Amino acid sequence: MMHRAILCLPVLAVALVGLSFGAWAQAPYSLKTVEVQPIPRAEILQLWREVALQQCADARKRFNLSREECLQEIAKRADACTAAQAPSTPAMVSSMAVSKDVGRKYLHCAVPFYFCKGMEVKTEKEAREQCR
Repeated sequence: MMHRAILCLPVLAVALVGLSFGAWAQAPYSLKTVEVQPIPRAEILQLWREVALQQCADARKRFNLSREECLQEIAKRADACTAAQAPSTPAMVSSMAVSKDVGRKYLHCAVPFYFCKGMEVKTEKEAREQCR
């Protein structure tokens, strides 16, 4: 019995190390700590997607859309924006400057512009024509 328990100890130790490594590897990433904990490409694009969705909190004021309409607009664009940004995004992002550059491009792609009479207006000229 004692011999069996001793044989199980290394297996138990390996299992515990594996579990703790798995928990560490799945730790949530943060845009604020990118220089301390570099973020893989897929995860940083997902984090910027979440930032885009947060822009819908005051969608009526910012975009002249309801919160739900804003969320739908971003959902429609998100996959295409991720696909467009992925090739120019490093495999691992480890600097705040690179993270902000990725974010700026992603948000410009995913976040809607102002809407007038159901049409998105991106320029002052379009606004003058559409928002009368």
